Amino acid sequence: MPQTDMSVKATSQKVTSEKVTRRRWPALLLQDRFAFAAALVLVAVAVCAVLGPLLIGDLATRQNLRDPGRPPFSLDHGWAFVLGSDSLGRPVAARLIAAAGTTLSVAVPAVLCSLAVGSVWGMWAGYHGGWRENVSLRIADVILSFPSLLLAVVVLYVFSPSAVGIVLVLAIARIPVYLRTARAESAELRSRLFMDAARTFGTSSWAGIRRHVAPTVLPTLLTVAALDFCFVMLTESSLSFLGIGIQPPDVSWGLMVAQGRQELQSAWWIAVFPGLAIVVTTVSATILAAWARLSTDPGQRWRQGLRRAPRRSPGATAQTAVESSPGSAGSGAGRALPSPAVSSSSPSSSASSASSSSPTGTLVVDGLSVDVRTPAGPVAVVRGVSFAVRSGETLALLGESGCGKSMTAHAVAGLLDAAAEVGAGHAWLDGEDVLALGPWARRRLAGPGLSIVFQDALSALNPVLTVGTQLAEPFRIHERMSRRAARAKAVELMERVGIPEARSRAGAYPHQFSGGMRQRLLIAMAVALRPKVLLADEPTTALDVTVQAQIMDLLAELRSEQRMALVLITHDLGLVAEHADRVAVMYAGTVVETGRVADVFSRPHHPYTRGLLESVPAEQHKGSRLDSIPGSPPDPRSVPTGCAFRTRCPLAREVCATHRPPLAGTGTDRAAACHFGKELADA
Repeated sequence: MPQTDMSVKATSQKVTSEKVTRRRWPALLLQDRFAFAAALVLVAVAVCAVLGPLLIGDLATRQNLRDPGRPPFSLDHGWAFVLGSDSLGRPVAARLIAAAGTTLSVAVPAVLCSLAVGSVWGMWAGYHGGWRENVSLRIADVILSFPSLLLAVVVLYVFSPSAVGIVLVLAIARIPVYLRTARAESAELRSRLFMDAARTFGTSSWAGIRRHVAPTVLPTLLTVAALDFCFVMLTESSLSFLGIGIQPPDVSWGLMVAQGRQELQSAWWIAVFPGLAIVVTTVSATILAAWARLSTDPGQRWRQGLRRAPRRSPGATAQTAVESSPGSAGSGAGRALPSPAVSSSSPSSSASSASSSSPTGTLVVDGLSVDVRTPAGPVAVVRGVSFAVRSGETLALLGESGCGKSMTAHAVAGLLDAAAEVGAGHAWLDGEDVLALGPWARRRLAGPGLSIVFQDALSALNPVLTVGTQLAEPFRIHERMSRRAARAKAVELMERVGIPEARSRAGAYPHQFSGGMRQRLLIAMAVALRPKVLLADEPTTALDVTVQAQIMDLLAELRSEQRMALVLITHDLGLVAEHADRVAVMYAGTVVETGRVADVFSRPHHPYTRGLLESVPAEQHKGSRLDSIPGSPPDPRSVPTGCAFRTRCPLAREVCATHRPPLAGTGTDRAAACHFGKELADA
């Protein structure tokens, strides 16, 4: 098949996948059974409220004193009496339907009014700050100083009770709830850089609120509104129960409970069924509020309707994982060689022999596959990754952004998001498969066995705890040290990683340190218990060149001193060339080439590695066009069949479209996943 046709096919697959992923709200609601059931309940209540008067006529008020107090669950007198009748012979079922309209006519307008006024007022006050914010908060404090139920009792006692009066009183009483929530969210967004950028473009205040603040605040406000609906409905029921709410001949659920409380022993159904209606409606609104919170939040919406990937058996091999991944060819799927010393070792025997033959302190990852659940189904983001690293050695995981480097490290460290799961593979550490460990065994291993350094130190450090407290935590957890002894060890660690005046600065907070110092603190925390393997996930991101060199020198010094294995995750070829011993090049979630850094960089055996090296600016490129790899890495949802790199590869042939090349040995301690790896090695 020509390369152009395959590219068009891959593009169409990607578009189809994106259309499936962008599901409408009803489809997402159908996939959440609890939210769907809650929505059905609320829809049924709304239908009863709107169409109830047409269906029941005057049944709710028609009295039959000749036959009062009929028991429920009988159709002898018609459907209206299926829930029995009250002391005046009126059918309870018909009265429940009529009461639904009255109850909703109070709760819904009260919530909508308070939501509209309070949210707009709060966003306006939070966006501008200053006197507007102070005055708004003081007004909210004054209103909140009066309990809403007590305020409603006083007002309705002075004036004649009515549905309109209840709506106005409850709407005014609930405005501060939305005002304070919207103000808090807006004040936090006010200091964000994207808000400053919007102001530099000349965005007006109301336009900034509408475009930048409202979409962020809306999910929280909708959740508060759904919960407030429950509160308002219960408040109306309480007022009707006290006799100052809805007045006869109108009927509400609260009024029905009040009228039936005197007859609980003789006719329990008069009060129980309206009470159950209140409970079921409020619980349904609460459940639907949680669903709405996820559906309206752009940061969480993608989790809606996730499909759980099918469970693979514990003994599933990487070969099975690769064959079942999107776009793979079953006969050509292969996996990386797990042994760093022998490139021609048999892949089929690697998993069984890793635990017995792996050197002390060696991490051996064999056939690791990670799936991410999406609304369109599971997507393989890591597919059959294998590598190994010995004590005192640095292995670099190299590749473009999005190739699965960080996901691989997080899977080994047991830090995958809830939407991701290990589909297959093993990670052997001193003969123990860390992927098969339970939570307690993982905690025992975290620190002394395996540790990780994240790329964003400011997010990785707790902003409300001093750095001394955070550095002392590993010693208190694993070595049961006293607070004073752990503090002393923390100071010692800070001195070890080059923090000046460590003793006095141990009481400082993370924001009081520079970016380079925060990264040193994160490294100190990671190596506190002298781990056997350290995973460094782009530890020099966003640091200047001088600090970057200091951090890498510190890692090299600690690695040499503690004889730990270091897995360096990066896309910086310069860092790999200077600080790594071996390299595993990743592309589209798989390892495409491995070997010693000097050998791989001098004579790459895979076209992707060659393209990366040729795209590095050099002296000979002055005044000429910089080489680059055409195209971009494939979307994990639509990885091309056969070789994943073929759509960008200058050596692509027909075999590349039908068979995925296995990672096979191409020389001493060398391997490449390319049908023409041997030709490149011999060239």
